[in-house]
Amino acid sequence: MTDREPATGKLGISRRTLLRTMAASVPMLALPEFLSAQTSEELYGGVFVVGTGTEPRHLNQNITTDIVTKMIASCMQNKLVGLKSDLTPKADLAKDWSVSDDGLIYTFNLHDGVKWHDGTPFTSEDAKFTFEQVLFKFHNQGKTLAPYVDEITTPDATTIVFHLNAPNDVMMTFIAGQGYIHPKHLYDGVDIMDSPANLAPIGTGPFKFASWNRGQDVAMELNDEYFMPGMPYVDRIVIRFIPEATARVRALEAGEVDYLAYNDLPHSMIADLDKNPDVTVTSKGHEAWGSIVELMMNLDKEPFNNRKVRMGIAHALDLDFIIEKATYGLATRATGPISSQLAWAYKPDTTQYPFDVAKANALLDEAGYPLTDGTRFSATIVANRGTESFIKAAQVIAEQLKVVGIDITVNPLDMATVAEQVYKTRKFDMFIQSLTTGPDPALGVQRQYIASNIRPVPYTNGIGYRDENVDALLIKAAQSPDRAERAELYKELADILCDDCALVWLYENPTYSAFRSAFGNLHTWAAESIYAYSNVYWKEGDVSRG
Repeated sequence: MTDREPATGKLGISRRTLLRTMAASVPMLALPEFLSAQTSEELYGGVFVVGTGTEPRHLNQNITTDIVTKMIASCMQNKLVGLKSDLTPKADLAKDWSVSDDGLIYTFNLHDGVKWHDGTPFTSEDAKFTFEQVLFKFHNQGKTLAPYVDEITTPDATTIVFHLNAPNDVMMTFIAGQGYIHPKHLYDGVDIMDSPANLAPIGTGPFKFASWNRGQDVAMELNDEYFMPGMPYVDRIVIRFIPEATARVRALEAGEVDYLAYNDLPHSMIADLDKNPDVTVTSKGHEAWGSIVELMMNLDKEPFNNRKVRMGIAHALDLDFIIEKATYGLATRATGPISSQLAWAYKPDTTQYPFDVAKANALLDEAGYPLTDGTRFSATIVANRGTESFIKAAQVIAEQLKVVGIDITVNPLDMATVAEQVYKTRKFDMFIQSLTTGPDPALGVQRQYIASNIRPVPYTNGIGYRDENVDALLIKAAQSPDRAERAELYKELADILCDDCALVWLYENPTYSAFRSAFGNLHTWAAESIYAYSNVYWKEGDVSRG
């Protein structure tokens, strides 16, 4: 890789020039002796630039599961443990942990001497506060787990203990996948949803917040007091906001951007990128997702509160054609609310609604929406304008529904506005989104269908689905420590939701990310690699920092 201007396009200096400049101003890491001998391949220096089509409203990933928020904030924050590709935990703020034989007590022993970016010591009280006052109250998955925790105790500053009221197959997965720890001294006693810290996070992570130029980028600089020896490797991480999909890919090809996660990589350009020797395209590192693209309908509005209308819409859609046009044939059909990637809980033989225009018309007639001057009713489909495949899918759906007399307007919006309309005010007709069903259905699936999660928080039960049998199944499945029993419960759940045509599951999202081959430690260990790149290194860097 040759020297180039940083992707911010402002400084006009090369990576190496930037490295030398920063060496004079940034305190250097004191490397342990065994690391100074360079026993690993990681090198130091440089700037890692991530391109994304969406700019978030804030950077608090504990009150949203929005991908872009997590892509930025995760570089600055830590969890008690991380989530490896095999969905087992990896040490993070906790150096080790144990679970009691009866599965009721989870004990985490924390690293000594960890500091928040503002210099305040990190303690177990920060973790206790985060779970009790933030994750269990505001996180769209965390709230569903709160009832299973009787108490969280902190015997000392470096020990935190979770006391459960019943064995649980989900708790560790949530802690490892979503439990980013917040500083109690900044959030205690303030409005969590509107804290100034949401815009300039203070974390314990390898990178510190540097700047947010609205409409342009967020920059982070290395934390020279990071508790993990030798890390981080690059000097800065920059997240550039590039709304236009083709421009993002061209920036990657030109070396102005180093990384595009699957949500920002248009399917139309994957094949060409895969031929580029300077770019690595991978489907690895997405093991936690089980992502399904859905056509959501607002069940609190007519005509979508009518099951026959939903069934008619489902029969009017040629899913194979949608997959071909929206994803260039890269996706596979979804058969219900759980992705086939979660094989243990997946049921393929659910009620399906094959493409059948005559049946669609008959169902819409029976539902009480006859054709009048060629139209039955009008509706709007909202879609994130930053995701090419969503817009294409919406356009194809609009054309297919027109055939059965449904007049559709496609409304492309930025993601922040989408979250406002769909989840906060719920003023929408239909919405195309990608929703993860993993790493466990109790986390990814339950949040969308359990009635208690109809609330103004992104990625909750935005469709307004209500069914007592579904609620009971979800609760029982989340509580059970037996994986085999849970699998049967989730398969029963899939049958109910598909019979009810709760929404239209369009396809399983093809997950391909791409990065410049000049960078290492990407998509190698984490089940959620799209925002687990704080240990990235530049292959043209230096053996030591300084």
